[in-house]
Amino acid sequence: MIIRLFAILALLFAATSARAEDLATKAAKRHFDRGEKLFALGKFDEALDEYQKAFDAKPIPDFLFNIGQCYRNLGDYQQAIFSFKKYLKLEPDASDKDKVEKLIDDLEEKQERGDGQKFVQKREEPPPPPPPKSESTPFYKKWWFWTGVAVVGVGGGVGVYEATRGGAPDTTLGRTIVFGK
Repeated sequence: MIIRLFAILALLFAATSARAEDLATKAAKRHFDRGEKLFALGKFDEALDEYQKAFDAKPIPDFLFNIGQCYRNLGDYQQAIFSFKKYLKLEPDASDKDKVEKLIDDLEEKQERGDGQKFVQKREEPPPPPPPKSESTPFYKKWWFWTGVAVVGVGGGVGVYEATRGGAPDTTLGRTIVFGK
């Protein structure tokens, strides 16, 4: 009985793990596809974000190569070198190892010459909040003062009208008619 319980629990755990792995793969693929489109359009900073999200979802070493290419195109050679070296560390038998090592050598030469610059993502900062209004504004320039004046004025006008319009209206119709005489 206990062995069956453990077998069932193991199957459930394996199914849950497989499903989580499948979701991570789908997320990585979605970010990778977006990154590919953005890279093809020359939007390297946006492609970089997508490749990094893909790597976060599923740490496949090939994403590091793409991240390195984005940094290289953006002129941040230090980060490009770091990404390419990390790629080779995680994938020591990569089929393009010679090509990547040549890229690293070229980037190190450019960096020694002072070429390139550190990439800083350009994010639009929200505008600063407006400065708080000074409390030294006189009371007669505040909205609540004029609202009070209007309420008092209307109340006074209605009071004067009621006081001067006379008594109650005449309710007689004129003649009194007597029926049945």
